[in-house]
Amino acid sequence: MNRNGLFSLILGAVIAGSFAAGLFEPELHAQGGLPDGIFSLRPTGSGRELEPANTYSKVMREVRERFYGDVPSEMKMTYGAIRGMLNTLDDPYTRFLDPPDYADLRQENDGSFEGIGAHLDPRPTPEGYIKIVKPLANGPADKAGIKKGDMISKVDGKSIVGMTVDQAVKIIRGKANSVVRLTVVRRGTPKPQDFSIIRQPVEFEVVEYRMLDGNIGYVSLAQFNEMADPKIEHAVKELDRKGMKGLILDLRGNPGGLLDAAIDIGSRFVPANHTVVIIQEAGGERDSRKTDPRKYLNGKWPVVVLINRTSASASEILAGALKDNNAAKLVGTTTFGKGLVQTVVPLEDGSACMITTAKWLRPSGKDINRSRDQRGGVEPDYPVEITEDEWLVNKDPQLDKAKELIRSGVPSRASTR
Repeated sequence: MNRNGLFSLILGAVIAGSFAAGLFEPELHAQGGLPDGIFSLRPTGSGRELEPANTYSKVMREVRERFYGDVPSEMKMTYGAIRGMLNTLDDPYTRFLDPPDYADLRQENDGSFEGIGAHLDPRPTPEGYIKIVKPLANGPADKAGIKKGDMISKVDGKSIVGMTVDQAVKIIRGKANSVVRLTVVRRGTPKPQDFSIIRQPVEFEVVEYRMLDGNIGYVSLAQFNEMADPKIEHAVKELDRKGMKGLILDLRGNPGGLLDAAIDIGSRFVPANHTVVIIQEAGGERDSRKTDPRKYLNGKWPVVVLINRTSASASEILAGALKDNNAAKLVGTTTFGKGLVQTVVPLEDGSACMITTAKWLRPSGKDINRSRDQRGGVEPDYPVEITEDEWLVNKDPQLDKAKELIRSGVPSRASTR
């Protein structure tokens, strides 16, 4: 191969690496640090900037014609190029969703999916396992014997250590009536156990509610999807009809969801014309999103909100709005600290790009986003920890504190200024 041909191959590999970080990892250098067969390298171009679309097409063509090994499909390489481009933004929330990932996202937003039916902790354990926060009642995992606190170490015999929760979920979910085998580490059990679970369509229990002793209403919100606001409305009205004297809204473990759902639910508890959230666009412009007066539930009862380190995004919008508008007191631990807004851009083949397009601020103007310079998050009015041991035996000091506050009349009601 002549020098120009080899140099174009090297240039192609470098360009592909910049477009598709993680897809191409070419080993171009022989011993001594020089590429095989090259005796001198001289720039042959003009030094002008590359035109992205034409350059990508050229590199794709060179790879197809010259690459020694098996060449992935053009679509797979294009997906890799998009991922590489988004990776250069150094933003953990801006990412590419292939068609199955985007389909899963749409299913979750609709409130249903096919899988085992279990809430998972968004952070792996120190051992790298994935913890079951709670199996859904009468769901596939529950029926198979999975318990809260169980830690998944393998899926179908393959270790998940080193995977993110999203990566693990991708292999745990699957078509209805198919079987997935989970290897589970359980505290107090000497050896890991295997559970074969038949995947089924699962309706996501976005809202659970009940009346506690003393006519204290309890509502747990698991996610801010399209069904969240109407289900919150239904739950609160039902509890009110039964004589509720105070309300506990549990956002612990809620990873967030739709911005509009957070604003709608905030409107249930914050009076008209109050700010729920401030959206700061990329150019610096700010838009104060106000409550919808048609949704307000009249603030008849004191409200306490439960939060923890895995309450994120839309959960933090709601918690921050209720706190800043004196509509509730917060109990628990400081929230995750995600103050960024993502916009989903669908592509023609069923894939999509999720792009961070704005920052959000609390009504007070406070930035809660976690960064190198700040811990971020929304801080509770009443810090209360819960230990692993307490959680496993269903002791809940955070809930106990919330009930105590409501019984003592501490939570103030929303201001109508």
